[in-house]
Amino acid sequence: AIGGLFLAVKRRVHGAFLFATLVIFYPLIYYVTTPTARYRHAIDPELMVLAVFLISPVLPRFQSGSHPGRMSGHEIAASDRSVLVGRVLRGMAIGVVILIGLVAIALFNNNFSLTHRSRAAFNAQLEAAIDRATNWIATHPRDSESNPSLMYMISDMANMSGDPRLRSVLESYEKYLSEVYPPRPINFVWHRFVNRDARVPLITTSDLRSEGFELSWDAYAVASDKVDLAYADRVDMFSATKYYWGARQHQLLALAIYRDFNGGSPDLDRTMSHLSEKIARDAHYDFRVSDSYVQRTAFVLAAGRPDLIRDRWVERILDYQTSDGTWKYCWYGWCRGVFEFGMKVYPAHPTVQAAWALYMLKYRYPEWINEHYR
Repeated sequence: AIGGLFLAVKRRVHGAFLFATLVIFYPLIYYVTTPTARYRHAIDPELMVLAVFLISPVLPRFQSGSHPGRMSGHEIAASDRSVLVGRVLRGMAIGVVILIGLVAIALFNNNFSLTHRSRAAFNAQLEAAIDRATNWIATHPRDSESNPSLMYMISDMANMSGDPRLRSVLESYEKYLSEVYPPRPINFVWHRFVNRDARVPLITTSDLRSEGFELSWDAYAVASDKVDLAYADRVDMFSATKYYWGARQHQLLALAIYRDFNGGSPDLDRTMSHLSEKIARDAHYDFRVSDSYVQRTAFVLAAGRPDLIRDRWVERILDYQTSDGTWKYCWYGWCRGVFEFGMKVYPAHPTVQAAWALYMLKYRYPEWINEHYR
């Protein structure tokens, strides 16, 4: 269809501009919101017309009885068009082959390493990465305090390691919650990241109305006896099949927090294991070391499934840490969404998540390191 559109524009076919605007602008909003195939169906007939327009000039070449010496002016023009179409098709075929090759190389590089690091080398890089990331988090507490999910991760890192730098971040967070104006009822919940016995008043459904489903999930996970999460939202939170891609990752985080504060159950463990397997499957194919890349590794580890984590994923996370101890939100301008591009500067989000993953490997899953490195 794209080749047919180029040919129509090149030959100034009447109506080509209308086709171009339709193909370019109609799906644009879905590229940045919900890129699912069903939204394309409305323009499938137009795409078919363009595809037929591309291949139709080739057909006269296969008709019997045509001979260059007896070709009319119209047949000569059609033959010229067929040559042009052939060149376009060859160019497109070469481009597709190159693209497939590049994707194959990227997928191989994402899952396999041509060199194998020693355990000593890995541990040295892990220690250095954790220290740099912790220094950055401790010196930029305000960058994380507005995101309760990040503060839970920092709290967990502090509990695992006892690092005084992270303890100071949590003390600063308590002051931040007390100073937020106007006060939000949900903020009482986040005090439990610092003190699990902190008092939480009843948080009603109306209090959660403006918070969004992710924060509502996290609040319910921390204080299920005090947060009146709507029944439909609770069903969604514990569903094993409702969400995909980024939403599924945040769902897994909420369930990990819930299990941390309330204990597990066979049903909860099965749901978390199922979600972890789906997220790990995504990690095999998404080779962009973006915010979402480090998030998958961190959340699967938080769910208790280190067996799903490939050593190459961790190595790439370590290798992409910047000199100041942070990780970039986007990978060469390609951000967490498939059709999300830009140069977003929000280092706290990927940095805290990456640090959390590394802390868990060091303190919670040292056997993973012993298994993958000699």
